Amino acid sequence: MKKLYLSDLDGTLFTTKKQLTDRSIQLLNECMDAGASFGVATARMPYGCDYRLEGLHLTAPSILTNGVFLYDFETETYLSIKTMKKSAVIQVFSIFEQFQTGVFLYTFAENKISIHYNQSMLTEQTQYYSDRALQKCSIVAYHENLSPLVGDDNTVYLACTGPKAELEPIHTVIQDIAGVSCAFYLNIYNGLYCIEIFSDQATKKNALLELKKRLNCEEVIVFGDNLNDLSMMEVADRSYAVENALDEVKRAATGVIAGCNEDGVARFMHDEIFQF
Repeated sequence: MKKLYLSDLDGTLFTTKKQLTDRSIQLLNECMDAGASFGVATARMPYGCDYRLEGLHLTAPSILTNGVFLYDFETETYLSIKTMKKSAVIQVFSIFEQFQTGVFLYTFAENKISIHYNQSMLTEQTQYYSDRALQKCSIVAYHENLSPLVGDDNTVYLACTGPKAELEPIHTVIQDIAGVSCAFYLNIYNGLYCIEIFSDQATKKNALLELKKRLNCEEVIVFGDNLNDLSMMEVADRSYAVENALDEVKRAATGVIAGCNEDGVARFMHDEIFQF
């Protein structure tokens, strides 16, 4: 039976210091050397995780940016890209304007991501314009009005972070906009919440189903810790929450394994594949 293993990164495969341990690299590479098909499924952009995965010989394409991209790290190739309709993006902008909240706009063209934002105070949200983003993206820039930047098929993502009480009403309204999906979850590193909007053809769930079909897999096993992992857990054949996962994620999982600081994913896979 051909199996595919997919792991979330932050809080699942990565430690609480955003690292992949040497022990996890060793165990996972042993699994893949033995024929295991393994990839990652994350909300991160490609440039946000590629260097953190160095040393790991991934044997399957990965799900990135909550399902917007299917990506091959070995060849640095985008295998699938899900864009948003212009009309839906403009509706999303209107909601953020209504709540007087700034937003980051991600566009994709000529195989490159660009980041645009519409409030100068958003520069405080450093994860959106990190040194890595500045290095890898075509553009990282402030614009008073984001609407002129939106084309018919160039927008892949919108995002912001902040207190739960501020973002939850925005999330509630955006869920009713046709053509988009909206992820709302806790950032485990700073205690704030993230709201991320993307095509309803994306999501970790839809990307998993597409990847399963591409690879002709009979069984998919996934690992996660946060709310944006629930959709892929819903359609996986088996799912495992790390010990540090949110209670809601643990309840949805097939089982609970050791935490992210204890190499839980790598140990579970290694034990299962080598049947120790």
